[in-house]
This record gives sequence, structure tokens and C-alpha cells, in this order.
Amino acid sequence: MTKEKILAPVGNLSDQGYKLSYFCEDLSKYEENHLKSVEKDNNVFKSLNTWYKKDIFHIEVLVPFCPGCFSKSVIKNGVKERKLYFYDEGIVNAEIQMYKCKKCGKKFKTDISDIVDDNSNFSNEFKEKCVELAGLFFGSIRKIAYKIKKDTGISISRQTIENWILGYEIPKKEVKNRYSGYYIFDVEWIKLNGFWNYRFALFDSKQNIIVADEIYSKENSTNIKKFLEESTRNQKKIAITSDLDEKYKPIIEGLEFKYQWCLFHVFKNINKKIKEYIRDNELSDEELENIRQEKLEIFSLFNIQSFKEARTRMDEILNQIKDYSKVIQSIIMDSLMPYFKTYFSYLLDENIERTSNKLENQFQKTFPKSIKRIMKIKKGAMSRINIRIEILHQKKVFDS
Repeated sequence: MTKEKILAPVGNLSDQGYKLSYFCEDLSKYEENHLKSVEKDNNVFKSLNTWYKKDIFHIEVLVPFCPGCFSKSVIKNGVKERKLYFYDEGIVNAEIQMYKCKKCGKKFKTDISDIVDDNSNFSNEFKEKCVELAGLFFGSIRKIAYKIKKDTGISISRQTIENWILGYEIPKKEVKNRYSGYYIFDVEWIKLNGFWNYRFALFDSKQNIIVADEIYSKENSTNIKKFLEESTRNQKKIAITSDLDEKYKPIIEGLEFKYQWCLFHVFKNINKKIKEYIRDNELSDEELENIRQEKLEIFSLFNIQSFKEARTRMDEILNQIKDYSKVIQSIIMDSLMPYFKTYFSYLLDENIERTSNKLENQFQKTFPKSIKRIMKIKKGAMSRINIRIEILHQKKVFDS
């Protein structure tokens, strides 16, 4: 029987065929992600050719041409030495390739604006890292400077760091999805240079993102209406949840939103009224116990699962209103009854947020109390807020 010579599989495979990742799903996923990261790194400076030689970082144009006459007939014409600061590499001695056009005689150098700005030795990557630290350390210049010194050995003035923070711009992103139409609106006090200002924020409660963020010197109806109009222009307008500020209701409903009062603030306000009544009146233990039971009865309304049932129970309470204590009568007649729908809009639409807690948490994450009293100017405060929002967005993408 004639033996047939069979080649081993390795002999017929290309280099790519040797990869174990083809036989292991987990390795395959790693390989795919790794190739993406390598491709990304190679495309950082698409128009430049960079390499190290004898500890010198050399930078030249990949395809040089004259910026004056656009001729490709150019020759190398020496180098320009320069020190560049990178966060991971530290201080790097660089040589920037110079050129001369053979056609028009113009001399020019390699455009390295992708690496570093003109009149700056700090690379764009270094600045971006420092701005990232501003988001992690809530904009504390002292902590940022200490971290930079520890990581790189480079000392930077606090004013330089502050200038980088002030120069931060929100990355432009293509908005593919429209907002849900379900929002939370709230205002946070911020002290700028010793004077109280107001941070207006609108939060998409379904997508869990801040839709709009701005600082105003006054919290008046004009500014509130302007902010909400501009923030929701060409977007769905379904419902807004907010605290009990009396200015909000006519504005929000005037913009044709369903309006929901934050239940946390509702309970807090009811408790406050009862405490004030007890403080101002001498009451017996029996009267105090009756008020406590009546309060629990009012709170039980918010545990009902349908608007119709809540309305029916409210009617029953109104029929017996004379049996309740004066403070509970006042709460029912002056607040609950005339604004019943504003208290219970969430029962008509399950997508309406019952509280403003989500936005309150964002306030603490993006601009906590520890720093909101020490800012000097509006731009500095907004830059720190926007940096922090971007950090949280990146973390959300990373964790998803």
C-alpha cells in the first residue's frame, strides 16, 4: 500500500493561523480588543512619523509638503530641538524636523499640534491627564499638583493647572438618541467669590444623564423658564419632577409638562408643619398620639398603587375632615386637596420619577459641599462640573 505524504497543518498556515485565539473564545475576544487598541495607538498621529534614537524623540511629517505652494518637492533642512513633557515618560528631549521647499524656497517645520500646543512644553496627553485628575480630585489644585509631582517628578504651578481646567471644553458628541421626556429639575446653591449663585440642572430620569447644567446669579422665574425652554427645545416634553418651590409649578405646567412634586420633600414638609404646630401649642399626650396616627394615615395615601384608589381614599378623608386635628385639616385642605394631581402624577404614569434623589446624588458626585463654597469664578465652577460629568460618563461606559 502506497503511503501518502501528508503535510502538517502548521506548514500550510500563515502567521495569523498560529494564534491560539482561534481555538479559545476568551482569547479570541482578547485578541479582538487588543488589535483595536493597537490600531487606535497607531492612528494617534496619523500625519506624523515618530521614533526614538539614542534617547532622542524624533518627529517628522509622514508625507511632507509645502504649506505655501503645496508642492511635495521638499527637502529636510535640519532639526529644531525642544523639550516635551509627557505624563508617563517624563521630560523628553525631542528633535522636530525642519523642511525647505525646492519650488518656492519656503522653510517650515513639522506641525506637531497633535502632540503639543504652540508655546507649550507640556504635551496634550499631559494636560488631559491633569484635567482627568481634576475630575477625580473634584478640582483640588493642591491634590492635583501633589499627584503630578509624585507620578512624574515634575513641579507645576497651581495657576498653570487652573488654566488647563478653565480651558476644558465638553467633548462634542453625536447625539443619536433623543431624551426620554421624563426629567428631574433641581437647583443647587454655589458660592462664587463670596456670593451665592445657583446651579440649575435638568436630569433625564430614564437615561440617567444630566441634560443641561448652568450657573445663574439669580434663581428667579425668568431664569428658570429660560433654562427649561432652552434645555428641552426640540425634545419630548412629558413630565418633570422637582421639589416644592412655589416658582416651579406655573413655569413647568406652562411649558406643557406633567408636574410631580418630590415625595421626599413632601414628607419633609408635612413633618415640618406638624413640628411647628406642636411647638407653638400645648398639647396633651392623647392629642400628640392622634396627630401621629393621622399623619401616618396621610402618608399611607402614597402607598396606594392606583390614582383612582388614592382619589377615592382622599374623598373618604374629606368626608370626615372635621374629625381630624387642626394641623392635619390644614395640610389636607390647603395643600393635598387643591394640588392632589401634582402629588400623585406618578400614579398616572409609572415612568414619572417620584423623587428628585437621582439628581441630588449627581450634585454630590459632580460638585460636593466640600468645594462648592470655595470657587472664585463661574467658569472655574462649570469646568469642574463638566470634567466630573465626563468622568462619570466614561465610568458608566466602562462598567456597562
